[in-house]
Amino acid sequence: MRLPVRLFADFQLRIVAVVATLFFQPLGASAGLLDCGQPSSSGDAPTTTDARTILRTAVGTPSTCSVKPCICDVSGDGLTNTSDALRTLKFAVGQEVELVCDCSTEPATACTSATVTVRAGSELDYGWTGIAHDSALAAGFSMEMDIVRRCTTNDAVCTQDAQCPDSGTCVATCDCLSDSTCEFVSSGQQLRCLTTQKPCASNADCSSGVACVEFAAPPQPVSSGGTPVCFTPVFRESPTGTGDMLSGEFHWNTDLQPRNALGITISQPCPRCGAPSADLAVGQQYTCEGGQFPGAGCTVDGVSNLFGGTSYDCPAVFSSSTSGWALSLPLRDITTATTTRTAQLPCANFSFKSNPLNAPANPGKCLDNSAACSSNADCRRCAGDSEVACSQDSDCSNDSGPCAEAPDQPVTCGYWCHCGFCDGNGSQPCLQTSDCSAGQTCQVGPGIGNAQNAPQQRPNDCSFDKFICGQLEQEQCGLTQQGKCSLQPYRVCASDTACVSNDAGTCVFEPRSCFEPRITRAGSPSPLASYCALLEGSVCTTNADCPVEGDHCVADTSEATSVALTCMPATASSAINAAGGITGPAALTLRTRVEIHRAGAE
Repeated sequence: MRLPVRLFADFQLRIVAVVATLFFQPLGASAGLLDCGQPSSSGDAPTTTDARTILRTAVGTPSTCSVKPCICDVSGDGLTNTSDALRTLKFAVGQEVELVCDCSTEPATACTSATVTVRAGSELDYGWTGIAHDSALAAGFSMEMDIVRRCTTNDAVCTQDAQCPDSGTCVATCDCLSDSTCEFVSSGQQLRCLTTQKPCASNADCSSGVACVEFAAPPQPVSSGGTPVCFTPVFRESPTGTGDMLSGEFHWNTDLQPRNALGITISQPCPRCGAPSADLAVGQQYTCEGGQFPGAGCTVDGVSNLFGGTSYDCPAVFSSSTSGWALSLPLRDITTATTTRTAQLPCANFSFKSNPLNAPANPGKCLDNSAACSSNADCRRCAGDSEVACSQDSDCSNDSGPCAEAPDQPVTCGYWCHCGFCDGNGSQPCLQTSDCSAGQTCQVGPGIGNAQNAPQQRPNDCSFDKFICGQLEQEQCGLTQQGKCSLQPYRVCASDTACVSNDAGTCVFEPRSCFEPRITRAGSPSPLASYCALLEGSVCTTNADCPVEGDHCVADTSEATSVALTCMPATASSAINAAGGITGPAALTLRTRVEIHRAGAE
């Protein structure tokens, strides 16, 4: 007897359902994040957002499908394509379709650690003179981070069950499968003697009185204003962090101790491990040029396009007249989000003490016209054209409104500086009181000269713009310019002569960089996906998708950009302080590659 077509179809669907129950992971009442068809949502069933996420994967855009690829292949055919996105969309809007995800061949492997590599394009802007802005960091160095484990009984950090009381177990804070929010802690790599940078395991491996410390990066060469500086950052506090593998949002925290040395020359601030003319790559072998161990063999640990290779094997020659003391550079939130700070302290230099906080001795005045003011509200200007004074939006044309007060526009009531110190303590620089411990306030630095807690002297160096920054272009002076050689931008010039004589191109005049009353930096999150190891930003599925010879496809990778704002305290060197304008604010941009490592299920 033959069944009617409709009954036969129903019979087929029932058979499919039975097979799916036995061999696949079907959508059920317990569905949630990273279940079949749900790369984004955490409810009982897929949503249209999940369909969009699957579509992004199908067209080659990084998405959370890479965390557990089988959940986006809702047809179970081994591929994630537009038909999977359509099938999920139909399910989400109530149509009768079935989602089946074959995860039987995809082992559940939990994440255990991460490698964070700093990529080219990372930079540091520091100081109020603006000369040291856009200082490129030597790239290619990495930090190893472990995923934190905690006791189930008291949430204490642990490494094994025996450390947990009351029969508790020691479990990881995430597995990058069902739980994607991870805590990270440094695995303690790059332990080296503070002075010679020789590898060590403890203080006993170093000379008497020399500490074995954790280095944050190989020597970083910077040249600005004719003053070359080699700074090598050491961790005062080991880095920690959190990361959401689905959203690609990261937050890192640490406190650095920059060890500063006056550079060898303006074209070679740090001892070199490989010339900039060479095709440099991390891991290559050269010999040290300059520094403590000239002629010694070295391994490239970082690459600067301008200054060549840097290496832990080639430390600079430090002296008390440059490093002086253990400087603190707190980086309390290196984030993939947007971070903002607004200047709220008086400046220290007598010429820049005009500020309503200093009245009546130095009453406030609007910077552009010297009109008396008691707050920024008295100096309102059109946000799109800060040369137009206003009291209401109608005073501004359509393309220059709205009417705003600083810091939404750059004309302030008096001069405001960013950097202070928590209760005047030189080891605790701050941008605002919330950067300080409870009960402390962010105050103008009380030090003098080259003291570590010397105050910030003035907001910027826009001397031909009444010291107003950003009036025409963001973080640039309007009329105040500086000359740089076209091929060696670290070399200052007043004419082509200085550049031509050094094979540095021609002299190019550009607006001087500056910090505005409000400093903002925006990071960029990056969900885990598969990327080619060598070709940045290239999403891949297999090695064949990576066109560069020798390249390969790496899963569980994020290409996030993180940012941070802080204050850089003065060094013991008047030359370094004067050139950079420190004490002064600093803005860090880190373009990173975060590769997650897995080592079996918990």
